[in-house]
Amino acid sequence: MKEINQLKLKDKKYIIFDMDGTLIDSIGVWNMTDQKLIEKYGGINKDLDEIQFDRDQFLHNIQTGNTYLEYSKYLMNKYNFTIFDAEELTKIRLNLANDILAKEIDFKPNVVELILKLKSIGFTLVLATMTTQVQLNVYSKINKKMLEQMNINEIFDLIFTIDDVENKKPHPEIYNKIVQYYNASPNECLIFEDSYTGVLASHNAGIEVVNVYDKYAEIDREKINKITDYSINDYSEFIALIDTTYSIENEMIKKLTNRNSKETL
Repeated sequence: MKEINQLKLKDKKYIIFDMDGTLIDSIGVWNMTDQKLIEKYGGINKDLDEIQFDRDQFLHNIQTGNTYLEYSKYLMNKYNFTIFDAEELTKIRLNLANDILAKEIDFKPNVVELILKLKSIGFTLVLATMTTQVQLNVYSKINKKMLEQMNINEIFDLIFTIDDVENKKPHPEIYNKIVQYYNASPNECLIFEDSYTGVLASHNAGIEVVNVYDKYAEIDREKINKITDYSINDYSEFIALIDTTYSIENEMIKKLTNRNSKETL
């Protein structure tokens, strides 16, 4: 793993972000949602960390199909739920989570400042998330707290969701599609991911990745550190890289301008 100041930012044109756990603090919501479901329909009070671990393992092993539906089936079988309709359980789970996501979820610290800086510099911004479009609409159209700061649909140049691919992360399909869409080189791209699955997908696509710290990914920290290119604890570290990189450029322009002015005189 390299230091973040070793990243050659000026070689990049396309900056790609995962959503859940990367741009927003949403992973804990799913843990709490599943905990309530397991207690209600399975009669078991399950530890949140165990739920997180089990779901991560499940998501890592499933590559195709409706992830939400398949996970509902997994919960039903694992905990002998009293509800036997997976589609109904999926709706209940999404509605329960959406209510919290719409009212309480916010961007991670310094996300908005970072996105706006990247946009103003001229980077192409892409969102590549394993959430559904319906779920994304909660963040981009319903969550007032987030809308007051930044409109996802307006700020990102391209958005791919789980609905746009057949294979889930860690399969690199979603990132390969972005490269193909722009006819870009992987070297021109940079990805931000929080989880091992996401970092592995980036690695499999041959694209440099910055791992953004998320407490819910701590269980995979050692595996993440082995394959990620860069790691940051907070977006302020990357903002500092931007400021340093482009302030140096501005200073050089000023010096050249001043020198040319003197030569003209």
